[in-house]
Amino acid sequence: MNSIKKILVDLDPTKEDQPALQRGIYLAKQYGASVTLFLVVYNRSLVSNLFFSSEQLDAAKQGYINSKKRWVNTYLESAIGAGVNADIDIVWAKPIYEAINKKAEDGDYDLVIKSTHHHPTINRIFFTPNDWQLLKTCKKPLIMAKSNDTSQYSNVMAAIDPSNRHSHSKDLDPKILRAAREVASSTDAKAHAVHCYDPIAYQLWTDIGVGMGAGMGPADFTMGQDNYDQYIEQLKKVNEESFTKAVDQVNFPKDHLHLEEGYPETILPSLVSEHKIDLLVMGTSYHSGLIGSTIEKILDEVDCDVMAVRV
Repeated sequence: MNSIKKILVDLDPTKEDQPALQRGIYLAKQYGASVTLFLVVYNRSLVSNLFFSSEQLDAAKQGYINSKKRWVNTYLESAIGAGVNADIDIVWAKPIYEAINKKAEDGDYDLVIKSTHHHPTINRIFFTPNDWQLLKTCKKPLIMAKSNDTSQYSNVMAAIDPSNRHSHSKDLDPKILRAAREVASSTDAKAHAVHCYDPIAYQLWTDIGVGMGAGMGPADFTMGQDNYDQYIEQLKKVNEESFTKAVDQVNFPKDHLHLEEGYPETILPSLVSEHKIDLLVMGTSYHSGLIGSTIEKILDEVDCDVMAVRV
């Protein structure tokens, strides 16, 4: 991710609280960037009105857009009042994520920021279908901003997988690490990096031995406790080497590296809480969307902003 000069902030018309705008103003001041406050509107009742001619429908759409300008301008005043170069754009479109992607591409924005919110009944972060689609399709670096009391970033963490378990591009991990390092540097935050690896559980290890037949049971050296301990030690060594190589390739700071044994969906939320992470940087792939089947669980559980970068 290169230096940020243009930030696209998606406004949520259903909420008064706008975490994306707060992050946009904050990052714009850190980078000296401009901000566009973007609102996507759509009203089904206007489209389904059979009494409108095409000209009348176009006029009705424009009238609806104009009616939203006063609301957007209140946030524009906040951004300008904070010393940020800002403008607005309101478009009629559906679905929201496609309009955001088109605006980001056409306007050559360096960063897109969208709000997420706590679910009012189950007290957890709630991602809408548009959130998930945007995470899977946005070609620009994307921050999903969450409502919390943190107005600035103090700790930024890159989550990588140098073991390449998901066969993603070799360019993805370096891009994640560089993005985290650059945001941390620009915001005077600490840069962390984490790699989680999950060994075969001992019970499964012994079950495999039993399934392989006589002479290969859990009491045998080949699939027994001693061999399992050697396997764990060797697995850690291999992952440590690949993790070190990954961070060395991009000159990532080595003060806060975390090599963790366990599943990412369990480890990452705990690390985010323990180290007071404000921004978690993760990777996406053009062909498969979010990397790994556990990512959705991670995004729902971590109480921090999440940046998605892709190759």
